[in-house]
Amino acid sequence: MINFSSYWILPLLFMFHDFEELVFVPYWLKDHNPKIHGRVLFGGVNRSDVLAAGIWEEFCIYLLLVAVAYVMESPLLVATAFLPYLFHLIMHLVFVFNKRTYVPGAITAIIELPITIVYLYSLVALTKDSLWEWIIVTIIMFVLFISNLKFIHWIMAETMFKLR
Repeated sequence: MINFSSYWILPLLFMFHDFEELVFVPYWLKDHNPKIHGRVLFGGVNRSDVLAAGIWEEFCIYLLLVAVAYVMESPLLVATAFLPYLFHLIMHLVFVFNKRTYVPGAITAIIELPITIVYLYSLVALTKDSLWEWIIVTIIMFVLFISNLKFIHWIMAETMFKLR
């Protein structure tokens, strides 16, 4: 049986998924309308170098987070960081159904969803934290990751504008 309790699986899965986005987003944006309900997918970033910088920043956050969780022996930190990531994977499938075509990140989302669910279950089994701790840390993680996503999309858009 594979041991899914390693905290380091989170950044590995993140990079596996984001490599698909890094490679295919610029090409996909050339041929597809990136808008869904007025929102632009992938922040409209059509350059791999700019996209890579945003991915690198998120990867560093994941590495820092799992390092802190490892030192603190806190599976709760990793489990609650996995919840926004799981939501992100699900959103890729929603985008596919909405666009009725391939959207970059969809293939790895399909591959990673069952792995993520099993991994999340194993982390939950390791936690001894109370419900209120789960609620507080989950809210903090969602706020952190959503805020960071908005920040890196803004930075990437500004960078793209300056590079034109």
